[in-house]
Amino acid sequence: MRISQNRATFAGKMKQTRHLILLLCGALLCACGNRSRHGSVGATSTPPPRSVDEEAMQQLRGIWVDDETEAVVFMMRADSIFYPDTLNLPTAFTVIEDSLFLANNPGTGYPIHLLTDNRFEYENLAGDIIHLHRSYEPEDSLFFLHNEYTPILLGQLVKRDTVAFTPDGQRLHLYITVNPTRMRVLKTTYTDEGMAVENSYYDNIIHIGVYEGRRRLFSQDFQKQHFADLVPAPFLDGAILSNMAFGRVTNKDCHFHATICEPEGARCYVVDIAASLNGQYSTRLLEY
Repeated sequence: MRISQNRATFAGKMKQTRHLILLLCGALLCACGNRSRHGSVGATSTPPPRSVDEEAMQQLRGIWVDDETEAVVFMMRADSIFYPDTLNLPTAFTVIEDSLFLANNPGTGYPIHLLTDNRFEYENLAGDIIHLHRSYEPEDSLFFLHNEYTPILLGQLVKRDTVAFTPDGQRLHLYITVNPTRMRVLKTTYTDEGMAVENSYYDNIIHIGVYEGRRRLFSQDFQKQHFADLVPAPFLDGAILSNMAFGRVTNKDCHFHATICEPEGARCYVVDIAASLNGQYSTRLLEY
């Protein structure tokens, strides 16, 4: 009887041991499985880059004309797009996943609705479908005969002077000279077909001077960068120093008003320059 009890006890312990071993093996398998899944989730895979549609790039090369107006819209040559208006800078283009992308606006694609050897239809930013056909007229190439870009010169050499008196009666001679430069400012505009283009403008350097007789009290050249602490950088980058005007005169300083504007735009900042009679100056924002 005692032997049977011992055998039963031993068999029970063995059963418990086998059960424990199975549980441990199952836990190990789960752990291995979890590590494998975690490893696959944590790994980063770089998606394949979007490839340029070389066939479409080849088909786009040539001169394209608007269906309705018969006006020459642009010429595509190699990987650049040229415009008949020399005020518009040429820019690089690519075709990716049935959309046209321009280098001057890389985040925006123009969906291509139709592209054959003779027809090109795309959607502009307003959602309009632009219908173009290929030109086979030799004279249309004359629009692109002169590829030199002509920047827009908004200013011209201007010299102004005036005589002013301080409240104490001191007689001062004030000078302003607007000097056009070859420093370019780019501004993005859009063609009638909704295509983003860049125009280039020349900026100005403006000199102001204050004299008492022949004695120079103040003399300084100003560029738009002198007003970086008053004008937001995104606006300043695309603006020009367009003008300088005389302001008021005190016993301590002479005031000039500098105008920083978008090229051919309505948005401007006006900054007051207080030119001290001891050669220093300070600035403050008047309006924008």
